[in-house]
Amino acid sequence: MTWTPDAVAAAALAGTVGLLALAAALRRPAAAAERVTREGGTVFLGAAVMQRGYALAQPLVAGAIRLGVSPDTITWTSLVFGAGSGAALAAGLPGCAAWLLGLSGLCDLLDGAVARATARASAAGAALDSVLDRYVEFFFHAGALYLFAGHMPAQLAVLAALFGAMMVTYSTAKAEALGLTPPRGWMKRPERIVWLLGGATAAGLAGPAALVVAFTVVAAAANVSAILRLAALHRAARG
Repeated sequence: MTWTPDAVAAAALAGTVGLLALAAALRRPAAAAERVTREGGTVFLGAAVMQRGYALAQPLVAGAIRLGVSPDTITWTSLVFGAGSGAALAAGLPGCAAWLLGLSGLCDLLDGAVARATARASAAGAALDSVLDRYVEFFFHAGALYLFAGHMPAQLAVLAALFGAMMVTYSTAKAEALGLTPPRGWMKRPERIVWLLGGATAAGLAGPAALVVAFTVVAAAANVSAILRLAALHRAARG
């Protein structure tokens, strides 16, 4: 293996995640995050892992509040990092793309937490967050399409993953519009981010095939999840 700057970046990210996992394991359990308790986890990303992630982010939430950073500012910052991740991926730098996608996902976690902690949560903020999340995913997938130019199977996996992500999100929005409780399913946004982040990190170390595997897993799980969720919504809507 050649230790290019991008491979070093990927290795540094893998080491950072490992240290954070160790810190989470050693840390005294914190109060459960209400959102994770409500939505639960799946086989692709367990609730215990998400709870630990929320707990580790609390010092950053407190720091943002002390600095007076608004939730909307954090949301827009997430978009900037997300656009950067797509550009890095298109440039053939998956390790750097993984860092930027991870920072974007971290901002996505922080904006809602800061909004709730400061009683600034609003429908407008939630709408902005949801729309910009879709753009972040688009940027990353667009970068992957460019990276895999000329490799049709890989590009199909990317497109299938993007479509699955859209349909999972659509099923949730449709349920809310109908006044129904969205059924639980796989490959909601946190799960997709974790899998694509892992795939990009592995690609920085071992080559782009690892990212294709991640996109394939997301594509298969997200599309099956979307079909099951929409079927459940159809049954619920019919009463």
